[in-house]
Amino acid sequence: MFLIVITGNVRSQFFQVYGYTTLDPSEKEFVYWTTLIPSSDHSYSFFGNDVSRDGLFAHSLEFEYGLSPNWTIAFYMDFEQPKGESLKWVRTKAVMFHYSLFEKGLLPVDLALYGEYKLPRKDYKIAEEIEFKLIMEKDLGSHRLILNPTFEKKISGPEVGERVEFALNGAYTFIRSTRFQPRLESYSKMGELYDMNVFSDQKNYLFTSFDLFFGKYSQFRWHAGVGLGLTDPSDNIIIKSILSWEFF
Repeated sequence: MFLIVITGNVRSQFFQVYGYTTLDPSEKEFVYWTTLIPSSDHSYSFFGNDVSRDGLFAHSLEFEYGLSPNWTIAFYMDFEQPKGESLKWVRTKAVMFHYSLFEKGLLPVDLALYGEYKLPRKDYKIAEEIEFKLIMEKDLGSHRLILNPTFEKKISGPEVGERVEFALNGAYTFIRSTRFQPRLESYSKMGELYDMNVFSDQKNYLFTSFDLFFGKYSQFRWHAGVGLGLTDPSDNIIIKSILSWEFF
């Protein structure tokens, strides 16, 4: 399970569309995320300094645990290293629930709920945030479609009065093979739900990616892809890699 986030002036460093499936009870997963932004026309605040996003490396370490057949929790630690700067821890995230509703195939569309709390390092950002996703997944033979309507809200700091923001992320995966699965993904940060931005003012990305499963029981997965920014507020090019290991 992965998670993606773009809130207010905070740009996403990690991109993934969340699926319906959760871990089995007592199953664990370690995940290492890496993102490289080789081309960007934008800058951002990094511990009070205005730095370019061009050349930014971001890393995240994640641990997941299955509480029940339907309920997974997780803990993340995020790190960033802009070009010419030192690698620093910037944020902690706690997934309070990734909960699948009903058994797979019982509903016309498989549904899951996802809730996350984000606590930044104080000298990096000052706003705590919460995020809620509705996960919608449908398998049609060898084809899998996923949508992640996402709602985000600051719960502390000077911008706490801002309204709920909305993002819509989705993916198409060709799942005929159990080992290699090519994928197309889209990410759209649309602004405040009350007054959404026009397309040209949104952060929009299109990724080509794949999932490669390996190991005797396919317990290892490598997800990687390249994304292109489609609008001016977006970074130009993003390269991502996510390595995961599931075990009991």
